[in-house]
Amino acid sequence: MRFHRVLLVVNPVARTVSKPTLAVIEKALSADFRLEVAETKDKGHASELAAQAVEDGIDLVVVFSGDGTINEAVNALAGTEVALGVLPGGATNVLVRALGLPTDPVECAGVLIARALDDAAFKLHLGRADGRYFAVNCGAGVDAAAMRRLERRFPKTKAGFERAAFRAVAWELLVGYAGRRPDLLVQVDDREAVEALSVMVGRTDPYTYYRERGVRMTPDASLDRGLDVLAVRRLARRSVPRIAWQVFGSARHVHGRDIDYTHDASRVVVAAEHPFPVQVDGDAMGDHRRLEVELAPEALWVVA
Repeated sequence: MRFHRVLLVVNPVARTVSKPTLAVIEKALSADFRLEVAETKDKGHASELAAQAVEDGIDLVVVFSGDGTINEAVNALAGTEVALGVLPGGATNVLVRALGLPTDPVECAGVLIARALDDAAFKLHLGRADGRYFAVNCGAGVDAAAMRRLERRFPKTKAGFERAAFRAVAWELLVGYAGRRPDLLVQVDDREAVEALSVMVGRTDPYTYYRERGVRMTPDASLDRGLDVLAVRRLARRSVPRIAWQVFGSARHVHGRDIDYTHDASRVVVAAEHPFPVQVDGDAMGDHRRLEVELAPEALWVVA
């Protein structure tokens, strides 16, 4: 795969994107490729820009933003011959880290340029939730509810995001979900369905990050395998501190008696009588009564 034409998609309001850094990255990319630059205007715009790039014969779309904007480009590029490159511009940058790239944007751009010049592209497995592709994770329940709460506030700085994220997750865990009866029915592949109150489908370990510390919800997950599924059957309020300690370290929570954990699955179906919140790559997807998640093997060309 040869790379000549590159589109750099920049989210100017992403939490760690700055004009000086962008100027350095633009200069570096334009030295080796025919570079075009486009800034996103609002939610969904990155998907439009990436889809247009496919139409225009661009070889590589590089996204400088967080995982949510990257996800928009993923959905436009999946199934095409146009490759994706990612630069860390968000608060957590889970995909950048999972691909083994540096978390400094300029350093990351240097690695990306070297790999692109070596034509080092590979095909990445993705997840797909009701037709929406995801590279990192998909959640139904507590993390989706926390993300919905967080999106209403939309903190603009990294520090503000971290504070608001902690409050949103703590509130949903302790007030929203602890002590609740399981209201979801979860079937993984052809196994017997189990009741749960929250489900997390991970493609990476860590599942996400909090202040540079990995949150290891799906500790066996890997980008080159299938879907890892964590289903929480019950959540006692008194057990929240212990589980929180474990997800930041040993990941022993997956062996808990109120947890079902499946490694390398291909399909997950979540159903409920009442609507439940869903998130994909950190982006709230509204409420569902049924969610079908499947593995999409080798769906996306990536340079990393």
